[in-house]
Amino acid sequence: MKWAAEVLNVRVNPNLHEDPRGKAEAQMLGQYFLYVEDLLEALKAKGLDKEEREIETAWQNTTERIAKTSNQLSAAVTEHFYDNAGFGPAAGALALAGYSHASRIYGELLKANIGYSNDFRAQSPDRWWEALSYMIHSLWGGVTAASAVITGRELNDPALIKAGNRATAAVLYMYDANATTTKRKLKTGEAASTYSIAGPNLNRPDLSLDRFGQSVFYTKGGIFSKLFPNGYTGEDDWDMGEELVAYLNGLGQETYVFQNEKGEMEVINGQIIAKEGLKIVIRSHALYPTRYIDLDSGNVLRKNVDEVIYDTQQHCFESEKE
Repeated sequence: MKWAAEVLNVRVNPNLHEDPRGKAEAQMLGQYFLYVEDLLEALKAKGLDKEEREIETAWQNTTERIAKTSNQLSAAVTEHFYDNAGFGPAAGALALAGYSHASRIYGELLKANIGYSNDFRAQSPDRWWEALSYMIHSLWGGVTAASAVITGRELNDPALIKAGNRATAAVLYMYDANATTTKRKLKTGEAASTYSIAGPNLNRPDLSLDRFGQSVFYTKGGIFSKLFPNGYTGEDDWDMGEELVAYLNGLGQETYVFQNEKGEMEVINGQIIAKEGLKIVIRSHALYPTRYIDLDSGNVLRKNVDEVIYDTQQHCFESEKE
């Protein structure tokens, strides 16, 4: 735990860096917002007070700074201009830190730019392969989807959770060794890092639903091979793993229920399988069902079961009455 604290402290504490770039990047959000709160709890439980204080201070300074500039959308800008790698983590981090208003601002960007292709850079051709076809990336696609779910959960916003759930399906496809939409099939345990979601792609039929991104361009030669003179295209079968961790910590365990504008009950990451008077039976689609969340009341039922009963009149889960 002490080693984990030291690693994260270097990541978030600008005072531990001498060069300007190191100081600047220590103040940028990466993936650590997905687990920083868990780390702080673990450090407290282990009695590592000094490490806990250092990381908590850096985390508070970072989120406070981002919140103050939310009206300018400063955290949405990365080296690729407006980027989901910026506004995704910003929305999630601000929501977790309790900056609801600032989080809603970035959350609107998430709603506008997340879908089966949730890579905002598709509309901003900083990367040539993304300019030619709508793409999705395992790392930032997964983190963006998780950010939408986290933000929606903290703000009780079903639209964000629906968007995150929808986009997660596209990310998990990158791990599907049974998929047959490309010539090359993944081996069990492999994952594609990026793929084109356009199908058919009339300009480049070979890109249609292809899961191997820039390496597909490289095979055509010309300018593409010149961009990668040594044949290295970033490898087409790597994955970072953060997207799976984000899924397993969120949608892998959670199911959501809420009342829509028509007064009807809806379920996200699950389904209503039966109605018994004023009660409904909800079946979870989570891989490891652990938490059932009522977005209207904010109540959470923590129970490791596949199905639960929800009382639509009293707006609570059956087990909450016990």
